[in-house]
Amino acid sequence: MLHELGRLLEENILSFDAAKEMGEDMSLALASQRNSGEISNDAFLEAGVIQGGISVLANMVATGVDHSEILVHFNQVRDRAAIICRNYPELTVILG
Repeated sequence: MLHELGRLLEENILSFDAAKEMGEDMSLALASQRNSGEISNDAFLEAGVIQGGISVLANMVATGVDHSEILVHFNQVRDRAAIICRNYPELTVILG
């Protein structure tokens, strides 16, 4: 999901609705995998930080924050996701 989000940001076409939908999709996917036992509760909680970061991104877009600031925030979220995926490789598909 972050790959697609990054692509939309690079093209400067990310909308609030698209970012919000990606955050919601990530939340549903994480809950489903936690409920099915595919990921641990710890992995779920760690990944929630990324989902929250996407929600912040959506709000930044909605309030008209400068694109360069949005990119800084996205890069921080992406870097944090990389660390989480190293600790919980099972999250790579959802967070990637």
